[in-house]
Amino acid sequence: MLKIEMLPARHGDCLWIEYGTGKKIYRMLIDAGPASTYPHVKQRILALPESKRRFELFVITHIDADHIEGAVRLLQDKRLKISYGDVWFNGWRHLKRVNAPTLGGPLAEYLTTTILKEKLPWNNAFNGGTIVVPDTGKLPEYKLPGGMKLTLLSPTWTELEKLRPKWNKEVLEAGLVPGNPRKAQKKLQEIKRLQPTLGAPSLNITKLASVISKSDSAVANGSSIAFLAEYDQYRCLFAGDAFPNVLVASLRRLLKKPADKIKLDIFKLPHHGSRANVSTELIDLVQCPRYMFSSNGDIFEHPDREAVARVIVHAKPSPLLYFNYKTDFNKMWDRGSISKPSYKVEYPEKGQEGLLVEVK
Repeated sequence: MLKIEMLPARHGDCLWIEYGTGKKIYRMLIDAGPASTYPHVKQRILALPESKRRFELFVITHIDADHIEGAVRLLQDKRLKISYGDVWFNGWRHLKRVNAPTLGGPLAEYLTTTILKEKLPWNNAFNGGTIVVPDTGKLPEYKLPGGMKLTLLSPTWTELEKLRPKWNKEVLEAGLVPGNPRKAQKKLQEIKRLQPTLGAPSLNITKLASVISKSDSAVANGSSIAFLAEYDQYRCLFAGDAFPNVLVASLRRLLKKPADKIKLDIFKLPHHGSRANVSTELIDLVQCPRYMFSSNGDIFEHPDREAVARVIVHAKPSPLLYFNYKTDFNKMWDRGSISKPSYKVEYPEKGQEGLLVEVK
């Protein structure tokens, strides 16, 4: 059994994953959206018996607010009585190939000081070090309890080191001091939003898919953790906000022959379906029947039409698209108004937010 639920995370990501057999169910969480996502995560956790409130892995892919704010709230909430097998997150000290100060970057400072205060396992799969794809050799692999295998695809050292100057600049502008967890903890308590609390137009899809887009260059997105998850006979790619060229390079390292494709059962697309992250080359490299878009369109109006069109045109055979909201930015893909090319779409039920996908 493998289930992937896109919780309502507005313009961000929050993926609740369950896998296992019989009565033994294991859980993994990827990101926790902006601060407003926290009540939805909390509700899902409280629905579990206390003895079941465990994540074998909590991955905070990178430091953008739409991925990390909810995590800051969640990790502070002791009342939920959650245990974690490991927390994956690259902090300030992980951005250089040699040891560096402990903290940095405003939201990341708050998350880091919380991890330290709560004495949570931190990058244990990497011996406390950086979660990074090496320049050469085999891609890092890690097995979770229950048989879930993860293969790291992003980030690289190049992208992590680019993040350091931006991170340092933002931390100083926020009135924090890199390497001072007490100051970060004090300021965190003053930020209320981070505290825990109990009709479609006609589309030329082929033309849209052929539009050339500038690739993502945001340094925070480049630092995003992305990985291939394998459980039983299923393979899923969770791409965070990773750069398409980084994903393509890592995926090619897994191929036995250059002409082969990476076979997947489901692909959670990078950066909420941004045209800058969903490239034709990336979609052509995989063979996958199902694709997940996580966004309500706030702020950046994701997913971009070009990105959705690239999936429809280049994913073979007819792909199934999952959206965790039905919004003005994705409702045009409803099959009622489009006849070709062939694809299927699934939205939440009317009045609902979030979408559960059972991989089978």
